[in-house]
Amino acid sequence: MAGRSWQRLPIHFMGKYLLLIVSSLLAGTAGAQQAAQVPASVLVAFQRMQPQAGHVSWHPCPTGYEAAFEQRPVERLPGERRLRGRISFTPTGELVESRLDVTHQAFPALGRTAIHQQYPQRELDRIVRVTDAQGRVIYETKICKGRDKNGKDADCQTSRFDENGRPLSK
Repeated sequence: MAGRSWQRLPIHFMGKYLLLIVSSLLAGTAGAQQAAQVPASVLVAFQRMQPQAGHVSWHPCPTGYEAAFEQRPVERLPGERRLRGRISFTPTGELVESRLDVTHQAFPALGRTAIHQQYPQRELDRIVRVTDAQGRVIYETKICKGRDKNGKDADCQTSRFDENGRPLSK
């Protein structure tokens, strides 16, 4: 008789459990369908390149698939910008391009010096490390005069640098 204790439960009580189980299964199926849209080769390539990525969202793009994500730093200082990234892959999992935010310390010293000399009244706001399919690296920087009265970046421009920090012509 102990094995049949569920038969003594009121119908509405069993209905709640059944509803809970069905909704859990449907939620799991919806997540699996979302992941099924991105080929396994792409997911494996992404995991290999960004094992610490968080808040990943996938989008189709002209070359295949693009992942937008947040990089999880080992240690983040108060007020420090969250580092984000975007990586594009072909449907077979080959890298098309990666765009990763980097810290000021990760930007080559030559580039920091060039910015301070060329733009003494501006602040280095954002640095993105761009790597193409052949492994070539460039840095794109956002340099601003400061913030406007609403706290938004004011009078910004973008400059590009090679992997050693030398300015690139536009």
